[in-house]
Amino acid sequence: MVGAGLALWFVWLGWRLVSPMHGIVGVTVFVLELIALGASISISAALWIGPDQSATAVQRRAARRRETPLPETMAVALGLESAGTAAPQPVGSDDTGEVAWARSGVRALNPRSQPHDARPSLREIGWAVVAVEGMRRMAVVVVLALVLLSGRFPFDVPGWQVLGVLVASQLLLAGGHFLLSDGLIRPGARMHWSMASVGAGLGDGNSRSGLPIRWMSTLATMVTLNLAVSLRGVSDRWTHGLGAMPHDQRVVAMVAAAWIVAWGFVALRSLPQPALGFYGATRRLEETSTRRLALGATLAVAAIGMVAGILPAGVPA
Repeated sequence: MVGAGLALWFVWLGWRLVSPMHGIVGVTVFVLELIALGASISISAALWIGPDQSATAVQRRAARRRETPLPETMAVALGLESAGTAAPQPVGSDDTGEVAWARSGVRALNPRSQPHDARPSLREIGWAVVAVEGMRRMAVVVVLALVLLSGRFPFDVPGWQVLGVLVASQLLLAGGHFLLSDGLIRPGARMHWSMASVGAGLGDGNSRSGLPIRWMSTLATMVTLNLAVSLRGVSDRWTHGLGAMPHDQRVVAMVAAAWIVAWGFVALRSLPQPALGFYGATRRLEETSTRRLALGATLAVAAIGMVAGILPAGVPA
């Protein structure tokens, strides 16, 4: 399954190479695709080799029940027990492990940070790729928001057959990783983790809003994409304040944003909820209702913008 998934992914990249790339955004997206391919190859190779030592029954049960974040689950699947993989020291009072894991992953992937006689093994590289998923997801979110606001799609929209090749490659890889890890790395686990740790490793790990930094980063990512979708749909349908975007490109970009936002909701359910008392960080009553209102309002305007953007030009919204 992994071999078939990688083969289909190379077919997709072959199509990308022969199709025109539109400006710096197109080149950036292609580079991000190559990084994603490299990450999948590294994880596949690490899982294929298998662990040096079997995990304990307690560790495997906890991983199967989703009681551990993905880096810990990956460490169990690969038989890694170093402090940087299984039990990182938090960076700052607001870090619950994500920033520490990301920094450990960056060190493992940076050859200059390792002495010549202590280079990371293939298993450690596979784990490090998982640890830094939040940084890659943040880059994808920034590029997608720029595409929606600028109206410039990075490449020509492919036909359904080509898109089917890309989707099939991702499904095969997810299934292959699930089997290679003996059921520990479930389909969608990497997407879930990347949204739960989005941006981890890019800052100092300290919150300046009074809210948990990981919860706030995921929420802010969802709000940003919701607003970008809303502005794009309203602009192309009514106000025309942004540069025009062709219908097919607009639909693809909006569906991609909606996919990321949906996984953001899944991530929010697994993250520790803020408990700041009756007033909370905003110094207003009903802090929980205020947060829900902010997310719900942006989701509502995003739904309006998405409907307006998906409908053909001749159909009234």
